[in-house]
Amino acid sequence: MRRQITLGGYAHWVDANDRRAMRLYQETLHYGFVGAMCLTRAAETFHHWEIFAGGAAGVCIVFKREAFEQAFRGRTHFMAKPMEYTQLTQIGALQANDIHRLPFLKREGFRDEREFRLLGYTVEPLSTLSAPLHREMVSRVIVSPFVHKAFFDSIQAVLRAIEGWSDLPIQRSSLTDNDTWQAALTDFVARHGSVYSPWMEFDAEQILTED
Repeated sequence: MRRQITLGGYAHWVDANDRRAMRLYQETLHYGFVGAMCLTRAAETFHHWEIFAGGAAGVCIVFKREAFEQAFRGRTHFMAKPMEYTQLTQIGALQANDIHRLPFLKREGFRDEREFRLLGYTVEPLSTLSAPLHREMVSRVIVSPFVHKAFFDSIQAVLRAIEGWSDLPIQRSSLTDNDTWQAALTDFVARHGSVYSPWMEFDAEQILTED
């Protein structure tokens, strides 16, 4: 394990607005490289696993925010801060001294991501930019719910075999397969048996009406 945080480029990001902001920032300041690592301050959701870490190879690294920010505070070539979410009607109000806001701006529709971004930049052209990853920065690791339970112990053993990381808390996400949730459902049936009641009737016009 390299024990590094690696920031990649933005060329293949899905959000064209975000790509444009990063490119303009890079060109305006004449940087050879601008890249980022995008994190979230939101709680675990199925969307995170499906979109950002799909399949059995997915993993979530939970950082200690204070330690993470401290590692990059005042560090040359890095900036770490929450994203700003802006209305379309407000983007035209940017001033010349707002140049360093460009990589941290997104449209209001992305607000639910609650993104926290680590930005990296260099004068010389690079394909990636790395920084040390210290154990004290990491709170725990969550393995994808799509990883078969039989493989989890092996994954746990490999990660804890890394020098200095033997105490790393590692868990398998139970978002899609939770014993407590399923036990409650089973208990519901055991307590109530068969229940007969009228199916809820919906007003189609009310459902389709928008505010």
